[in-house]
Amino acid sequence: MNGNCHALFGAAVSTSIAINLHQISNLIPNISDAPEGITLMILGGIVGSIFPDIDNPTSYMGRLSSPVSNLIGAIGSLTGKTGSHHRGLLHDPAVYIIGLVLCYFYFTPLLGFFIGCLSHLFLDMFNPSGVPFLFGFKKRMRFMKIPSGSTQSVILTWVNVVMVIAFGILFYLGIAQKYL
Repeated sequence: MNGNCHALFGAAVSTSIAINLHQISNLIPNISDAPEGITLMILGGIVGSIFPDIDNPTSYMGRLSSPVSNLIGAIGSLTGKTGSHHRGLLHDPAVYIIGLVLCYFYFTPLLGFFIGCLSHLFLDMFNPSGVPFLFGFKKRMRFMKIPSGSTQSVILTWVNVVMVIAFGILFYLGIAQKYL
């Protein structure tokens, strides 16, 4: 998926969560449904959704932060992780799940960022390269083999965006809870 697909899906996921923070905060302590929490959830989701590609100097995030991206890219190239095969440590779901848990306990304003990163990895699981798991000790996880930037990847992104927004609205209206 390209940066636009990742940003769009990250915005959809984080917005669906943000509009339901009042209900989520009743179920899960430490999560605030204050306006600044909602804003941070959405902005964090968008930034986090493109962050994992910082290890690819040719990606949108890589171009935004070229010195850092070039350094990470140089380290990655030592292990053969370059170009479309850049998916190394920053594409490992375990990293972001650990980050999400730590943020929940110690710094909740960053929850949206880690949710956005996980949304990025979800879309990348539809790519032929997939994503590594458990720091590369296991095989790559993938659902399908849809090339990045293809029409199929755009359609897949939009289908997921519509589903996430629909579920967020159904949850907000109290309809989804009947089926959970």
